[in-house]
Amino acid sequence: MKNRNILKTLLAAPLVAFALTTFPLHTASAQKTGTDKPYQYVENMPAYKDGSKELMTFLASNIQYPDAAKANGLEGLVVAQFIVETDGSVKDVKVVRGLGQGTDEEAIRVIKMTSGHWTPGTQNDKAVRVIFTLPIKFTLSDSERAASADVANQMPQFKGGPEALQKTISGYLQLPEEAKEENLNARVVVKFYVEKDGTVSNIRLEGTKLKKTVGAGKDMDYMDASTFQVQNKAMLAKLAEAAMAAVAATSGQWEPATRNGQAAGAQLVLPVQFYGSEETAQRLETQTPTMTKYTKKYYKMDEVDVKPTFKEGSVQRFLAKNVRYPANTNFEGMIETGFVIKADGKIVGPLLYSSVANTKEENATIFTEIQKVIKLMEGKWTPAKVDGIPVETTQKLTIQFVVNDGTKKAADTSGKKPDVIVTKLK
Repeated sequence: MKNRNILKTLLAAPLVAFALTTFPLHTASAQKTGTDKPYQYVENMPAYKDGSKELMTFLASNIQYPDAAKANGLEGLVVAQFIVETDGSVKDVKVVRGLGQGTDEEAIRVIKMTSGHWTPGTQNDKAVRVIFTLPIKFTLSDSERAASADVANQMPQFKGGPEALQKTISGYLQLPEEAKEENLNARVVVKFYVEKDGTVSNIRLEGTKLKKTVGAGKDMDYMDASTFQVQNKAMLAKLAEAAMAAVAATSGQWEPATRNGQAAGAQLVLPVQFYGSEETAQRLETQTPTMTKYTKKYYKMDEVDVKPTFKEGSVQRFLAKNVRYPANTNFEGMIETGFVIKADGKIVGPLLYSSVANTKEENATIFTEIQKVIKLMEGKWTPAKVDGIPVETTQKLTIQFVVNDGTKKAADTSGKKPDVIVTKLK
């Protein structure tokens, strides 16, 4: 097996203010849609005249990290798309995956500066217009990241502070008569989600804790309600209902969390305290809210609570059924590809970042086959979730192509496990 044919899924170069990742990302078939329409994929893709390394150097030398993004610690990927014309000029530059706070505009500005420095793509030895996608990753230095960390990443804050929060919810925290009769105080832990606009959603009970106020055990701390032999079970439901109503009353009064300087949704856990006697009524208080997870624009697979699921069952079986060995090629190797599953379940991809075969013709054939199969998956994915909310993530796929010509193959030492092995008999 030709280990040198293993596809690298990311080409990155660390720079002074940011890291640049550059690769062609193709999302449609290699066909014209009209006489003057640009191609999505051609036999010879457009290339920066001085090479990829020089393109990286040019962008590194000319991109200016926006002040707002730097101050807020904003880092991430801007994916821009543009047309390379037949004369090597660049037209119709747009952002297809933005980062914000000036980074999108900066990426567009510098890409336009490359106009005229491209070798156009060709199809059947003829120069043609081609859509090209270029991701640029903005990354701060360690010192810049440390300087902006306090501003860039904050938990939600209630407008007016803890006293205003307590005033808003105190009217809901009347201890039920049933609890008073059993000489109990209560603390109900509520989990909820603060949206980007400061509203509250997905309110749910995390747990109820009780404490004796009279008799044996009165000096003990709050304990889980399940350890108490509560006579009136309806009391627990009343406590939960009151605590969740108190949290609902705070909706719209939160400053949202920030993640890398941008407003982000976040989950909070808030213990809500109930007191029963007149003497302790003045001590009504809430415990300090704590934050669990942020919602980001994009999550790694190991960060999500619920992984994306393929509606037709096993991905491996689907690949085995639908992937065919590319025609007119004896390519052998392991290809790492994949696609983005957006929060609405739609697919962006396939993600192919570099040459995978020995010839451009083989590259085109392999890409077309992978694209065909991934297109068949459209509409068949349920997105990943964090804190019960759909989020964007990437599904990776590894496809191994093997030619069975009766000869003994060298053992694969890469350690990679393919999702499907496609064999060609020869």
